[in-house]
Amino acid sequence: MIRSRAKILRDPELARLGGDLEEHLENWIKSSTPMEIVGVFDHVCISLLREAFLKVGGCEGSVWLADKDEKNLVAVYNSGEDATSLVGFEQPVGDGIISMVFAQQQPYCENDIERSHGHDDTLDKKIEKNTMAMIAVPFYFACGIRGVISCVQLGEFDSETKKRGFSSDDVSALSRVVNIVERLINETLQSSVLGLSDAG
Repeated sequence: MIRSRAKILRDPELARLGGDLEEHLENWIKSSTPMEIVGVFDHVCISLLREAFLKVGGCEGSVWLADKDEKNLVAVYNSGEDATSLVGFEQPVGDGIISMVFAQQQPYCENDIERSHGHDDTLDKKIEKNTMAMIAVPFYFACGIRGVISCVQLGEFDSETKKRGFSSDDVSALSRVVNIVERLINETLQSSVLGLSDAG
């Protein structure tokens, strides 16, 4: 068991560069499309998310990133069989549960989506599926909220082999994995900016 954390000595000169690093990353994000930004997600990040979606009992999950003006959340990744038609879908900020999670920056769980007044079924109609339950958690990296990660249970599944509904433990489990993915992406971004990923 680890009882204490190592404290790395702070270098004043490097600390001053921290603000420059944040500004550089913010400028890159604002000048990039969501489909360009998702390029920093490596196979480890995707594998962690896919495993988490399954572990909490979801049929599939999606990564949503805000566009430059934060007017839409764009689906940049989906783990399900309808990924081809779903990726690229734009959910207007202000409509639906994922937009609420993005705005409030709080996890959300709903086990009776059809009765939820906040649910926007536009995507359901597009892929001809029925969302029954959903977990949505805010997604941070590069010192800011960048989108939402959602996990759903669809009506079109075998109830004998899959559970119905999500628990608070499921929300916590998905949130923990999303936090790990955030750290991995931050490490990738910072290493890239500083040229450390080019070493060796």
